[in-house]
Amino acid sequence: MSTLKVATTQFQLRAERSLEGFLTHVEDSVRQAAEQGAELILFPELASTGLLAGIDGHVVTTETISSDYWNELPPLLDPLIEGLRQLAFQYDIVLVGGSHNRLADDGTLRNTAYVVHPDGRVETQDKLHLTPQEHDLGARGGDGLLVTRVGPFTVGLLICADIQFPELSRYLAHQGVDMILCPSLTWNRRGVHRVRTGCEARAIENQLYVVHSPLIGNNGLPTDAPMYAVGQALVTGPVDKTVGRNDGIMGITRSTEGDEMLVVELDHDLLMASRANPEAPGLKFQRPDLYAKLAAEMRA
Repeated sequence: MSTLKVATTQFQLRAERSLEGFLTHVEDSVRQAAEQGAELILFPELASTGLLAGIDGHVVTTETISSDYWNELPPLLDPLIEGLRQLAFQYDIVLVGGSHNRLADDGTLRNTAYVVHPDGRVETQDKLHLTPQEHDLGARGGDGLLVTRVGPFTVGLLICADIQFPELSRYLAHQGVDMILCPSLTWNRRGVHRVRTGCEARAIENQLYVVHSPLIGNNGLPTDAPMYAVGQALVTGPVDKTVGRNDGIMGITRSTEGDEMLVVELDHDLLMASRANPEAPGLKFQRPDLYAKLAAEMRA
């Protein structure tokens, strides 16, 4: 088979009172995706932050949020990932469970995405480029890029702001990647525009598919400055006559409110035909010698 049916979630941020409740929320989307024949489902960045609402006897405020991210969410990670493994096995689907806070072996706080396969394998990708808010939390960016396989596709994962750095996607393309997954969390329309434009640009530059999943909504936390997440789930690809989309958009959710899912069947053979016979210069007409010369001049 040269096709892969992918589902991407527009996942609502809720006040999740328990891990079991959060996993039930996730399962609702996984079940819906499986019923539509999806073989992969993508969830957004920091998908589990709603669990801050379940801290007993504690009010989350802007004063406590840093310690809450460090001390309250990471202990939930192991049982959360085990729950995702069970869902991936039960529904026979590659479950990209969004990203979550974790404490790395070196004691640093990371924003890490998890790719959970039906056979129990779990692969990870740290966010590499952190926002000023994440730096203020004392978090640290990762130092490597995951390359994995899902069906006919070679897949990479770039979390939110990472999609805005073309060096990363070009590296992934050189590693054979033809699909990039982008979980995100943005809280204003400027952020939505940055991530969506980044997804579209990376798809055009590298003649690949980009699948984007945003966290949306408001769970009332922190109580003195609630965050409201916005966005629309999106799948985008090359802009050329072979793929046949004048704007590259393979699909986008209709609403900007509440849980919503987008399911799109992506054709690997079609993508390879686009790369083999590009309408615009494309990957086939790269000039690596020139790029190396320019990079050397930058370092000088």
